[in-house]
Amino acid sequence: MKQQAPPPGRPALSRPDRARRSMRVVVVCYLFLAALYTIEIPFGKGPDETAHLRYVAHLAQQHRLPVFDRTNPAADYEFHQPPLYYLAVLPTYLLTRGEDAAKGQTVRFVTLLLGIALLYLTYALARALLPDRPWTALAAAACVAFLPMHLHLVASVSNDALTEVFFAAALLVIVYRLRAASEYRAGGAAPPAVIGAVWLGVIVGLGMLTKSLAMVLFPVAWVGIILSARGPNGYDWRRAARDLAVTTGVALALCGWWLARNQMLYGDPLAQKAFLSAFQDRPSPQDVMANYHRATGRVLSPAEYLLFMVIPWVFASTLGVFGPVQGNAFVFYPFWLYLTTGVIALAALVGFVRFWRRAPRTDWQGQGWLLSGLLAALLLAGFMRFNLSFFQAQARYLFPALPAAAAAFCVGLEHLLPARRGSWLPLAIAFLLGVLALAGLSVWILPKLTLP
Repeated sequence: MKQQAPPPGRPALSRPDRARRSMRVVVVCYLFLAALYTIEIPFGKGPDETAHLRYVAHLAQQHRLPVFDRTNPAADYEFHQPPLYYLAVLPTYLLTRGEDAAKGQTVRFVTLLLGIALLYLTYALARALLPDRPWTALAAAACVAFLPMHLHLVASVSNDALTEVFFAAALLVIVYRLRAASEYRAGGAAPPAVIGAVWLGVIVGLGMLTKSLAMVLFPVAWVGIILSARGPNGYDWRRAARDLAVTTGVALALCGWWLARNQMLYGDPLAQKAFLSAFQDRPSPQDVMANYHRATGRVLSPAEYLLFMVIPWVFASTLGVFGPVQGNAFVFYPFWLYLTTGVIALAALVGFVRFWRRAPRTDWQGQGWLLSGLLAALLLAGFMRFNLSFFQAQARYLFPALPAAAAAFCVGLEHLLPARRGSWLPLAIAFLLGVLALAGLSVWILPKLTLP
């Protein structure tokens, strides 16, 4: 059958154009689901959100930044955090009347809107890493949008969502620089401009003012700048030194005052002493292993603690662990859902290995994937070190790597099936995540979270 020509003045859309326009559907569905989580889940059931709101309340009442001090009963355990997120949501808090629960519900909507920026950054990052796969980029953004645990996070009062935005933006700028450097080596463009180094410094600096975890962006940015300094005749070390100085200098110009304040107050620029002090009452690995020994009579080694305690919690809290309900009790999905998700994730990993070994890619694409892996490795190293001191096996600490991980997950799924069929598999999985997010809220989450 002959294809009908498009109406005059309305040219046919290319595949990238159709995928880009389909992002509107993803965003609308995300807004619906995230608003549903925001409204239906009672305030205080999000991760540490009452403590985050107390930070905002302190700004509103005291008109100055809080100081963490365990000897002061009014000092909350999130008071060591950088201030950018809390200052961003402060106007909404001040404009909302009522008790803290009502103010917290309103502040949640600001966090929810930050998720929109993350979705578009995820799409742009996946399009940059996979330029010939627009529908894979759409599926990656949809997976981030509909992942139930991530919906729970962006529907809470938390600085995590803004942190993820800066991580995704930094990685995207680095990948763009790598692409510009590759085009320069091919003789088709100028070398990466210094303005890119300025923007990278701004993003890293603002990330540091959101969460100290953004410190890992410095080494990733430095490696990216060095790789992008390679020109037609080898490395231009003068340009590399200039861009390294610009990025680091701009970042420190934005966040240096905060690092200096932490040094004066807590004795270290990242406030790690205050952070670790805030967690002194949290269960340690020794506590967890002792409880396991009392319950089973079996002694766990540190390796078994990581294998049987930390890793299962990470897998579960990637899909969704909600609450707490009371004390340390949490709401879980049925075990078969976690098992199914784990099998799909392992299959996607196998598919990504096949993609890495067989699919053609340019040098800058390979560098972009490797830098994404470096970012994930740095996050994982810090996460494992943290969990050797405290049992905090929550996958949300790894979510700053979620945009790149979603792109890898989706392209891995594609390579499990023949090319024509495989392109639809990531979108189908993203759709099923959306169904789970919607159905799971009413079937499993709310009945237990709303118990008296």
